[in-house]
Amino acid sequence: MAYSWQQALLSTFAELPHHRGPYGEAARAYVIVDFRGHPDLLARITATEDLSFGSVWAQTGLDIYGDVAPLLIEVDGASQGVLRGPPRGDFSTPLVRVLNALHERSSGHYAMMSFASAVPLEKLIAHFGRFCDYALPDASEFFLHWYDTRILARALQVWTAEQRTRFASPLITLRYALRDGSQAELSGTDRLPADQPDGIQRFTPEQHQMLFDLDYPDKLAVQLRRLYPGLLPGDPDQDALVPRVQAQLERARAHGVAGDKDTFDYVAWGISISPRFDEHPLIREGLLGYQPGDDGALEKALAGVSDAVWDEVQALHWAGQDSRDA
Repeated sequence: MAYSWQQALLSTFAELPHHRGPYGEAARAYVIVDFRGHPDLLARITATEDLSFGSVWAQTGLDIYGDVAPLLIEVDGASQGVLRGPPRGDFSTPLVRVLNALHERSSGHYAMMSFASAVPLEKLIAHFGRFCDYALPDASEFFLHWYDTRILARALQVWTAEQRTRFASPLITLRYALRDGSQAELSGTDRLPADQPDGIQRFTPEQHQMLFDLDYPDKLAVQLRRLYPGLLPGDPDQDALVPRVQAQLERARAHGVAGDKDTFDYVAWGISISPRFDEHPLIREGLLGYQPGDDGALEKALAGVSDAVWDEVQALHWAGQDSRDA
């Protein structure tokens, strides 16, 4: 299902009459908004009276950065009424106006998720704050910005089954946007975990490495867009570029390419010249002789490939004659 933040909230509102807390408490609708890139919108929320909210960072070392904090916000009755009714340009609420503005911005749809829960706001803040960082066995600590839905999608792959269950526990259904434009849902029990582990959440080195690996295509895409602004074919945005980077990473690994520089070079050539550049006979021959080692080994392995060959590969790709794109 395609993601729409308004439809996600309407689905959340529909759950409210069907759920109660252990003592009959009414379920409430919430949004979590990542304001790190939107401090002006955060200022509009904090200046709004009669709106209940709190920082997800309230119990972490990041709480000193209150001007860019992700907030857990209860969706007030007036905002629910606006969203349930027909669109009216002359009637809105501060929260709905902020959410509209957020989704008009680049990547704004990754900065919001919505859910219902009968767990009180203060307890939800304490619960979710425990997932904002993690520690490794060597005592090194890292932040985990799961309130960006792209990072949440990775975290859900990295967390153990117990960690996933614990995170989702107070939710009825969490709804958020995925990179492909679809809506993801995560269900819980609408209750806090019976016990809370002491201290910071723990990751194994394998979990930490997996999180790094899942983030790697995004980092390479950022580097490419920064180094070649407006020069990449099609001038793709981050969302369009990441799948192309992932495809090139798979091809690079198939050739045994390793190391930061060699990997970046391979991906950059695949994006800027041709996604199937490795199929040219002279380039394929060079790749067969590639031996990972010092950064720059890939460039040395392909040193015998002339500029004319690279130009030919690129021209064939632009003409659509290098077979189907990877």
